[in-house]
Amino acid sequence: MTVETTVFLFTIGLGLVHILVMAMCNIPVYGLMPLLGARDNLPKSDNVFLNRAWRANDNFKETAIWALPLLVLVQVTGDANATTALGAWVYFWSRVAYLPIYFFGVHTLRTVAWFGGLIGIGMIALQLF
Repeated sequence: MTVETTVFLFTIGLGLVHILVMAMCNIPVYGLMPLLGARDNLPKSDNVFLNRAWRANDNFKETAIWALPLLVLVQVTGDANATTALGAWVYFWSRVAYLPIYFFGVHTLRTVAWFGGLIGIGMIALQLF
């Protein structure tokens, strides 16, 4: 399995971690029973951790829609190389770091982790030219 495929699969797993973190943050705020339904009438939460989990997940999705296709594309085109492998890992580990940094409100490091993800995406994308 290539590095790009490994990071692709790990990134999918990280997406599931984001979903689980959000679910675990929802339960103490709303209770389990209301969450079993359609959630049509749930009030907006002022719980800082729940809101951070939602925003971190939204941000993850905003980067994953770029990273995942690029990881596939460099393999399909035969442009995968040491730079795409490094870029894939830079993206992945930046996104791994981003979740707890954002969740616990670590100022400045959140932006560093976010930017690291973009650098990784850029490293992958530039190999296609």
